[in-house]
Amino acid sequence: MDAAEAVTMEKGPAGLTIAAVAERMGITNGGVQYSFRSKESLIAAMFERWQQEYADHMIELGAVPDDEASRIRAHIAYGANYDDRSKRGAPTLLVSLLNSPQHMVQVRRWYRNRLDAIDVSTAEGRWLRLAFVALEGAFLMRLFGLIEMECDEWRSIVADVWALCDGKLPGCAEESGRQAA
Repeated sequence: MDAAEAVTMEKGPAGLTIAAVAERMGITNGGVQYSFRSKESLIAAMFERWQQEYADHMIELGAVPDDEASRIRAHIAYGANYDDRSKRGAPTLLVSLLNSPQHMVQVRRWYRNRLDAIDVSTAEGRWLRLAFVALEGAFLMRLFGLIEMECDEWRSIVADVWALCDGKLPGCAEESGRQAA
């Protein structure tokens, strides 16, 4: 998996081939095909690996299975403190997924499930939904280089998102005290 991720990061999604992964690992194409029959199965394995890592992080960050508010807050904490390795790997994985319709369906379903699980009939739920989409938007703009953002600006945005989670408009109420690391 590390070799497949490295190839994707270096060469982009189009460069992810059985041959490229085999070359990276110093083995034959057949050695890779023994575990992964196709590029699709490599992408599937990369996606499954990311899902497991994400689930592990959510537990570490305090997500409770049947408490969507805790899950959204954990997701925000996860996105706010994304490490450099993940920053490098996430765009290539996402671009690979975009080129794989079956996996893109899973991503869309994941986002839809997050939004549908938020109780927007309450003020807390509406603030939480707003915080979720705000962080996702800022995160993706930063991740894909759509906007250049220094660490201080990122921390400020994260603090604003935490204020939204707490039902406050950023800068209009007492600071939440939370920010990115």
